[in-house]
Amino acid sequence: MRSIFALLLIIACSAAHAQMNELRKAWMGANGTFSNRGMAIDTVMQGGTFHAMGMKKGDTIIVLNNATIKGADDWYDKALSFYTGDKINLVYKRGKKIAPKTGTAVMRPYETSDIADVQYGWVDMSDCTLRTIVRKPKGAANAPAILLIPGYNCGSIENYNQGSYGKLINTWLRGGFAVITIEKSGLGDSYGCVPCIEADLAMDIRVFEAGYKHMESLSFVDKNNLFIWGHSMGGVIAPLIAEKHKPRGVIAYATVFRPWSEFLLEMHRVQLPLDGKTYAETEDYVRGVQKIYYEFFRLKKSPEELHQNPEYAAMVEKDMEYKPGKTDMWGRHWRFWQQIDSLDLARSWAAVDARVLSVFGGADFVACSELEHELIVHTVNSTHPGNAMHMHIPDLDHLLTRNPDWPSAHKHFMDAKYKAANFHQEYADKLVSWMKSVMAQ
Repeated sequence: MRSIFALLLIIACSAAHAQMNELRKAWMGANGTFSNRGMAIDTVMQGGTFHAMGMKKGDTIIVLNNATIKGADDWYDKALSFYTGDKINLVYKRGKKIAPKTGTAVMRPYETSDIADVQYGWVDMSDCTLRTIVRKPKGAANAPAILLIPGYNCGSIENYNQGSYGKLINTWLRGGFAVITIEKSGLGDSYGCVPCIEADLAMDIRVFEAGYKHMESLSFVDKNNLFIWGHSMGGVIAPLIAEKHKPRGVIAYATVFRPWSEFLLEMHRVQLPLDGKTYAETEDYVRGVQKIYYEFFRLKKSPEELHQNPEYAAMVEKDMEYKPGKTDMWGRHWRFWQQIDSLDLARSWAAVDARVLSVFGGADFVACSELEHELIVHTVNSTHPGNAMHMHIPDLDHLLTRNPDWPSAHKHFMDAKYKAANFHQEYADKLVSWMKSVMAQ
């Protein structure tokens, strides 16, 4: 009787998981600009939901399934929640006419590649099931592999093939490396997860540790040649994974080493003049926010508590993006930033027993301090002499784009056409060369 019950349970679980694999998030297939009047469509992509519904460039989406669109947050909260086949109800404006429209959500197409076998999979955690996308050189049977850990923001791995990450991944694939990506909590096709914007740092660490274990489990990867690439805040998570799992190599790019609250002040001093402030105004701002950061990062006060101080209220609203009833700050839950600040990265990097490449871009006005990367190298080499090296690329910015300096990178930061035409291919090639040299040692 027990064996029959066990068999039925296995069948039921297998059927449930198979059903899960059939479900897939929808693709709205539109880009636009946001205001309190809605989303004005700039681009409608062929094959997407909006294309199927007959939407056009210039239309403004006012209401999406009973949610009034008054900004980007309203749009993404609703648009990213649809699954294939869901009913879509719009109220939109075309010219001077406002009208309703009904349609059906269209499935996001699966990624294909001329140079890679693209495999969609799942990683089950105790409270969350995460989508993975693994890309390996076509027909590869024993390929070295890279776990890609991106920056802090909540962007889906489904979009990597559309920008600089896609070009970097393709360079790795042509170099013979498989590339492993995993969704952050609540993104893409993932199920049962806390939304990314509400997830804390501990959740991100769990996600990428699960991604590393998934990489280790793949039958076609060379277990002796596993690498981690950490970009921006991903470079903070990378040593936390590496000290536990012993990869062959770790690449840290455009990241930080010092406590986040200490680095932020330096970042403000670089970025505010690029935004048009005088250096005197910048100094006033930094001195004003320094007190707030101490109470937020060191004393662990919430933005709500800080906002109750009349001296801080205006700056908490401006700098920390505080709004009553909201927990998001700079694109993540405010606790995420406190947890980042609490990390002891000196101890983590000192414990990494792997080859380390620390890369700084001279045009990076975001992760603007080369000291961060030099400290990573010195720390690793203090416990594992000769394991780490520093690489300075003068015209590399934060987004893998070629720019001559900070002003140019700042000017082009949101310019999609510029970034598409100026991917820093030399940087990508240098990473392949470095990984191959590590493998040959």
